[in-house]
Amino acid sequence: MTEKQYPTLKDVKQMQIKHGKLIAAELHSSSHGMMAFSGISDTYTLKETNGQFLLLHSHKSEMDGTTEKLYKADAQALQKIGEIADSENLWAWSEMRIDPEKDDRPRMFDYSSSWGITLYTDDNTDGFFSFNCDTAEFYGGGEVVKQIRDILFSFVEDENLISQKQLPVTDPKVIEMKKRMFTMPMGTDVKPNNTSAENGEWKCPECNAEGIKSKFCPNCGTPKPAPAAEKETEPQPAQDGFVYNGGKWKCPKCGCEEGEGKFCPGCGSWRPDLDPDRGKNTEPAPEPSPVKEFTDSMGVPNGITDMMKAMGLIPEDKPDEQLAALLAKQVKHGRLVSFEHYCWSNGMTPASHNENETKATWSENGEVTVRLYMQQGVCDAVVTDYRAGEKVIAELEKFICESNLTNLAQLKYDRSKDPFSGTTDTSGDSYYTICFDDSSVGGDKSARFKLDPAAISQHGGEAIAKQLRELTDRLCSESTMLSSHIEPAKSSMNGFMGMGMKIDQPAQTESWTCSACGNECSGGRFCNKCGNPKV
Repeated sequence: MTEKQYPTLKDVKQMQIKHGKLIAAELHSSSHGMMAFSGISDTYTLKETNGQFLLLHSHKSEMDGTTEKLYKADAQALQKIGEIADSENLWAWSEMRIDPEKDDRPRMFDYSSSWGITLYTDDNTDGFFSFNCDTAEFYGGGEVVKQIRDILFSFVEDENLISQKQLPVTDPKVIEMKKRMFTMPMGTDVKPNNTSAENGEWKCPECNAEGIKSKFCPNCGTPKPAPAAEKETEPQPAQDGFVYNGGKWKCPKCGCEEGEGKFCPGCGSWRPDLDPDRGKNTEPAPEPSPVKEFTDSMGVPNGITDMMKAMGLIPEDKPDEQLAALLAKQVKHGRLVSFEHYCWSNGMTPASHNENETKATWSENGEVTVRLYMQQGVCDAVVTDYRAGEKVIAELEKFICESNLTNLAQLKYDRSKDPFSGTTDTSGDSYYTICFDDSSVGGDKSARFKLDPAAISQHGGEAIAKQLRELTDRLCSESTMLSSHIEPAKSSMNGFMGMGMKIDQPAQTESWTCSACGNECSGGRFCNKCGNPKV
């Protein structure tokens, strides 16, 4: 029996790796707490765009959303990383393996956080090389990791900041969890919505959170609706778009919302529709921002997707010939039976596992129910049932049936055309399944169509993929919650270290024999003895 091979830093430095020109470098890290949706991740991507070198820092919080900041970089940074990669042969560092019998680190090491480095080249296939930084440090490569990290971090300064934006949480499972945290006692099932507002409590019209006593919804920030009597007051248009509906009014100058009479109690200004000097003091238009002029002239993106569009790696938001032809082809279906969105993702730790399913089901009499399945890390799944909102169902039916959407099931995602694929998750998938009863039009009683949103976006249908995401989110946010309960996760998992945790068993690595030197290799793409690639 051949002894297993565990390549070390010394072994991988001797491997001969073919690679193209370095076009991007990335440092990514993630950490996960003991609670659901407590994960955070940071990604620093250095890339040349339209002749300018830029660093994109993306900070993602499962509970709070994503912050993206774009910084100016210099032309020498990527060159320095390339020189380090060549001198240290970073292209082969992914082949390193740690012998578990020689691993003297704590047993729980690397199960709550991880970080790695990815180098992207202009190769036609397999144009990226990744390695785990913890494995590199285990074998004494920590100084090399530090050099690359310092190069990337050197641009994260306020004087280099070009633009930034905050992306709110849109994942329905997180919105649902926040709703449960803010509006329901922990450990209890949700009961049907049949209570009326008492003691000044109100229900949020946006996210359906109930029992709110403050002026703003603690879940989504929506202000408390005005009483019905005030809404019936005839609105009075005023200067600069101000409309007075009776009752309290908001001052446009200081933001005070407690105005009741002719003057603002916060700053003493006239109520805008009564101001005798309205229209006399017109403020000059703001001068163009030098930063905005700079970014507009460069075409600077605000995220990785925009960056790829700017470089021509993926098409702009307009259908290509194949997508346009599929959308133009008329298709006829019978009764809509179900609409389902399923997605999952795995990071490098058990706590990073996510599995979520939103499924709307139509009964024969036209009633629609929605079930939301959410499973995070090693926790049990949260399953919530809804009575679907009429408005969102009507829009979903119209979008599916009138846009020939099922034709897009023919699109396939080409990973070779996307060098940035997989930069946010180690692994994962997302797809939509639409089912019809086509027996009335001469088809199958259960006609199923599977749509890949990544393939749709790759063919210029980002607007379609976005609308599918929005409608899926609204299936829960605009529906009436009926009940919620906890159930075991669907995935088949085994106990972990006797602690009640659940993780998937890793797949066995296939062994192979090197054709150049005859060495028996336990896995990897290259022989750890002579560096010859696997045939």
